[in-house]
Amino acid sequence: MLAYLKTYLTMVSTLISFIGVVNLAVDPLWYTQGNKLNPINVPYNERLTKTNLLLHSDRRKYDCLIFGSSRVTLLNSKALKNNVCFNYSFSAGTAEEFVKYAEYVKDKGVNPQKIYVGIDAYNFTFDKKTALKNKVEVAEPKPAYQSYLFSLDTLQLSLKTIFRLNTEIRFYDQDFQGKVFANAPKYKPEFVDKKTQEKCNFSRIAYYKQIRHIFPNAKIVGYVPPISVWKLFNESYARGLLDCELQAIYEASKSYDITYDLSYPSEITTVTYNTYDGSHYYPDVNNQIAQVLEGKLSSLGIRIHQYNLNEYQQFHKSKLKEYLYKEGEGKRW
Repeated sequence: MLAYLKTYLTMVSTLISFIGVVNLAVDPLWYTQGNKLNPINVPYNERLTKTNLLLHSDRRKYDCLIFGSSRVTLLNSKALKNNVCFNYSFSAGTAEEFVKYAEYVKDKGVNPQKIYVGIDAYNFTFDKKTALKNKVEVAEPKPAYQSYLFSLDTLQLSLKTIFRLNTEIRFYDQDFQGKVFANAPKYKPEFVDKKTQEKCNFSRIAYYKQIRHIFPNAKIVGYVPPISVWKLFNESYARGLLDCELQAIYEASKSYDITYDLSYPSEITTVTYNTYDGSHYYPDVNNQIAQVLEGKLSSLGIRIHQYNLNEYQQFHKSKLKEYLYKEGEGKRW
């Protein structure tokens, strides 16, 4: 009996050791320095992993925060030269989540001088994925020994990373900066006239404004990330949502110091080689966006509040109309 127990305990300790070694080597939840086997950190749960990264770093060094969706995860925080920024963006991020995480980092002692906030139109048209979250909780990590020594779920993430079994197109490098895999699909868009009964919902405007109340002394810079002209047409204009989405963006950004819009038809958004889906743009584009946000590049984007609401809406629509007619698609207008 004693021999069986000894064998059993040996097997269990060997299994736990194996799980721990693999998980520590890959570090899929970012407790230490990320993946030590190769420079690929897969974004399995960015809300959790980025919270972990924040908690296990010197939080005092951050004088800048970035909030946004997966589009904003590809904004390299090191390309923002004026500050030391922590990019707290995550997939399908919504305004009410930004508020909750802003409160959380403030409670953890971060006091930013600068905050960048990505504003996505989908925040104002609700469906199953983008519905308002009435209750938001910060994804606080468990102790490392629980997550890495005794978790087969974490081991599964580690093995998926090792054997490249994940389906993500984005990843984070060894410095936790957003990148795109070299084998990302080519973007092959087309215009689609799809009508909808949806209407805009302005509930989230208040959440965007609430960030100002959490950090009243910070300079807040909003920006609307680039969206391909095809997605702009298909998801906003063709569905009759463009005017109200622009109104919501305009109102949401009123309490910010400055807000840039890069989502209208432009030299960035009317080509297909700089994005893999018309929504997520490659790092070189985001490096240009960083220059725009720091006021170093004026040839891209517009400052929203140089316009009144009607002028802002007309600017967008005139750019879209101009492009459609130029491409022989004027019948869609």
